[in-house]
Amino acid sequence: MNKKNNQVSANQQGPQDTIAKIKAISLHQPWASLITMGIKHFETRSWPTNYRGKLVICAAKKNSKEQQSSYCTLASGLGIDLTLHPWDSLPLGMAIAVCDLVDCIQMTEDFINEQSETERCCGHWEPGRFAWKLDNVQSLPLPVPIKGKQGLWNITPDAFVTT
Repeated sequence: MNKKNNQVSANQQGPQDTIAKIKAISLHQPWASLITMGIKHFETRSWPTNYRGKLVICAAKKNSKEQQSSYCTLASGLGIDLTLHPWDSLPLGMAIAVCDLVDCIQMTEDFINEQSETERCCGHWEPGRFAWKLDNVQSLPLPVPIKGKQGLWNITPDAFVTT
């Protein structure tokens, strides 16, 4: 059998092969939902990634009173209507959106200063950290229960919670 016969073409891949090629990241609330609301366009991290492509945004299952307090403060400053988007409505332990991770930029003072005040309120902006540029954000019509992980991880069928 030659090397050519061992290759699988893209149209021969099964659904699990496609799913395994999509990366995911788990974010605490309210940061995950700020992406789906169209307010947050960069995910800020202490580490870079070479990955570019589809990225599933997952809302972490755990939350705290500090996160809730941050959300209320942000909502007030960003004009988020808490009657439409109350804290209790933000999904937890769910895949909530798919987007394109299009760039990873090491932050400099100049780059940080180019960002809107709104964007800077929605992340940890500091020289030397990294801004992951998110584009083409599409909220999932219904959030999907998922077992999140730390870091950037591959979506696999077993990541989805079954009831």
